[in-house]
Amino acid sequence: MLKLAIKNGFYRPARTFLTVLAVAAILAEILMLEGFMSGTYTQLRKSVLERGGDVIVAQTGISNFIAARSVLPQQVRAEVEAQPGVAEAHPLTSLMLIYEAGGRLSPILVVVYDDAGGPAAVTEGRAPQGTGEITIDRALARRYGLAIGDKLTLSAYDFTITGITEGAAAIFTPFAFVTFDGLIDFYFESDVGADIAAFPLLSFLLVDVTPGADPAEVAATIDANIPDADTFLPETLATNDENLGRELFGPILSLLLGLSYAIGALAIGLFSFAAVRSRKKTLGVLRALGFTTRHLMAGVVIEALFTALLAIPLGVAMASGLATLIENISPVYLIETGNPVGLWRTGAIAVLLAILGGLAPLGTMRRLDPATAFRG
Repeated sequence: MLKLAIKNGFYRPARTFLTVLAVAAILAEILMLEGFMSGTYTQLRKSVLERGGDVIVAQTGISNFIAARSVLPQQVRAEVEAQPGVAEAHPLTSLMLIYEAGGRLSPILVVVYDDAGGPAAVTEGRAPQGTGEITIDRALARRYGLAIGDKLTLSAYDFTITGITEGAAAIFTPFAFVTFDGLIDFYFESDVGADIAAFPLLSFLLVDVTPGADPAEVAATIDANIPDADTFLPETLATNDENLGRELFGPILSLLLGLSYAIGALAIGLFSFAAVRSRKKTLGVLRALGFTTRHLMAGVVIEALFTALLAIPLGVAMASGLATLIENISPVYLIETGNPVGLWRTGAIAVLLAILGGLAPLGTMRRLDPATAFRG
């Protein structure tokens, strides 16, 4: 039956090619959704892990870096550095601002740092070094056609772009980086000066522990001695942000994936059913020669599996090409189509869909009359 199924696949190459192409397109869609979920969670984790530090200190009750407003009292830094096991505490502030140009609005997460927590990958130019300088992510630069040396106006304050970063974005929001010297001038010279009390001067502390100290023990000590702060290991805070992304996007993306799986099963089933209907005479001959329904169904399922196996690499290539195109057009999105878990899961789903789709013509096979082979 295996040889017969493969010969049937190549008997009408044009139809087989179109069938493989249609199944590959469905698999590419599934891979794109899988890659979008994986990329979104990766961005959330990187937004924390790329800031550095052995321990991260936040305002009491705040357990996320993204989508959370943390405000630490200024004296907390000195209190943290006085704790045993702490080598240094680096200040970090995050501000959510809106950039407007050409009638378009974009949210920007401005990360303010001193000597730690700045951009992890400056691909063009350099990181900001003083007042009025800013480094922006490629997503923002691509969207507005910005380049090094251009002005970036936030709340009526002009920054000069000194560098372009790569991959500094999360939840469809590009990051920008300035120093604390730049933050002070921005607060007093921009439109936010009138409402400066609403903006933090210190959001987080990135703590370096002394050589040989256990970060978990240092975090527990800070928690016990400083009531105004909550402490996290970077991996824990990154997991919290990933879980936030799962809560925000998981339900809708899971629904879309479920619909894609259903569409894939229906499509393969439709192709298998149409193939059986178009070969009723051939199948009637086989039935007349003594082949049972089980044998004929095995041939149809094998043919569907053969189609799926041809479609899998084509679907991966299509998804990879689309992901690259989307990321080049709008780098704020990260679509990880090469994620091994997603690839294996999609491959397994493709095989399962092929088996289910191949069983679609079961009723037709059972009612197949061998006399069909001899009718005009």
